[in-house]
Amino acid sequence: MQTTERREDAVARSRDINARGVLLFALWLGVSAIAISAAMFGLFRWLESRERSSERPLPPAIAASLRRTPPEPRLEAYPLRPRQRLRADEEAVLTSYGWVDKTGGVVRIPIDRAMELLIERGLPPSKPMAAAAPMPVPGAPPPIAGGAR
Repeated sequence: MQTTERREDAVARSRDINARGVLLFALWLGVSAIAISAAMFGLFRWLESRERSSERPLPPAIAASLRRTPPEPRLEAYPLRPRQRLRADEEAVLTSYGWVDKTGGVVRIPIDRAMELLIERGLPPSKPMAAAAPMPVPGAPPPIAGGAR
């Protein structure tokens, strides 16, 4: 009796999936993907040909003015050079020892050394903060100026 039930369960389970429906779905999905790809290919070809047909040669006066050299001052030939020079100068300042204010005795040290010293010595103590003013209570009378009551 158990073998009959097991066989019936197996047959029932095999019928849970509609194989024909799954295959038809996969077929139509593939056909749709191919059709959409072909439509997009055709659309891009049409847009490309339309763009090419709209490109007209420039009138001679405009073409001549575009070929002309602009008047002075011209843009820099190497626009990154000043930025690279500035970065190199900043790097030299950040990685070397030197005087900031010789009369005041203020010096600069490299960042790496400053971090090492900060790790060794810790942060300097901070100044205590002033007490914050209390928040007003809704419905309470406003405080009297001068602090007297």
